[in-house]
Amino acid sequence: MKKLICFLILTSGILACSSAEEKASKNYEFTKEYTVQITVGGFIGVIDRTFKVGETFKGKDNGESIEIRIAEHTKRNENCPNSWCYQELLSVPKEYLKLKE
Repeated sequence: MKKLICFLILTSGILACSSAEEKASKNYEFTKEYTVQITVGGFIGVIDRTFKVGETFKGKDNGESIEIRIAEHTKRNENCPNSWCYQELLSVPKEYLKLKE
């Protein structure tokens, strides 16, 4: 019985953390063009990516920058590093983004 209670407490704690994490994610919109090198994996490896004014991404404010999600997580991106791994998150200086209401 004690193990069951511990398991339930642990499970509810994990679920509470993940839902709180989703709530913390907000929409951010680029206010200026921003060019940066990102990892795309495969034969290409890295590319220069320019984010245009008006593009919107989910992200979190980390104080000095905003961390945006530029790609969804898939099984291909698990067990990294390998040559097929790609970049999922990008830290962008706050001056390039605004909170989209």
